[in-house]
Amino acid sequence: MLEAVNGGRDLHISVTMPSIEVGTVGGGTQLASQSACLDLLGVKGANRESPGSNARLLATVVAGAVLAGELSLISAQAAGHLVQSHMKYNRSRKDMSNAAAC
Repeated sequence: MLEAVNGGRDLHISVTMPSIEVGTVGGGTQLASQSACLDLLGVKGANRESPGSNARLLATVVAGAVLAGELSLISAQAAGHLVQSHMKYNRSRKDMSNAAAC
């Protein structure tokens, strides 16, 4: 969500992910690469003092990464770089220059 704050001088940007599912115990968390990443973030395993806090922190990290991606996307779109970069780095073999507009 984007909203102007402080009389329009600042922009507050947030992301809402109501159905995010993350885990720090069990399942694939025992695989080497997943385990190493969870360990790097300091959220591997259960937190005995505060159950669920490691999963909440992992969800916060994921949401932060999503927010950074959204901000990058909005910036590219606002600067007019989004379509330009897609056309420049298009890996398709098709000639898209004559594609009909939707």
